[in-house]
Amino acid sequence: MESLGEYIVEMQDMIKKIVNPTPDWIPAWQTEAEHILFLAHMANDKQDYDRLRILDNEAKKLVEKRKAWMSLN
Repeated sequence: MESLGEYIVEMQDMIKKIVNPTPDWIPAWQTEAEHILFLAHMANDKQDYDRLRILDNEAKKLVEKRKAWMSLN
């Protein structure tokens, strides 16, 4: 069973990772990831666990998308 926020944490680690040379898609991915991370912090502060589950699912999609893109290059 996955823990709540597992993909948010993984996505946050990916945000910090430097990719050199920077692919064209990274800035858009990073902007979306940072937005989800911000919303997740807000939901956590409000203890809105339903919202956190939704955001963790969105983070999962971004994590999988980045892994797929990285495997192509």
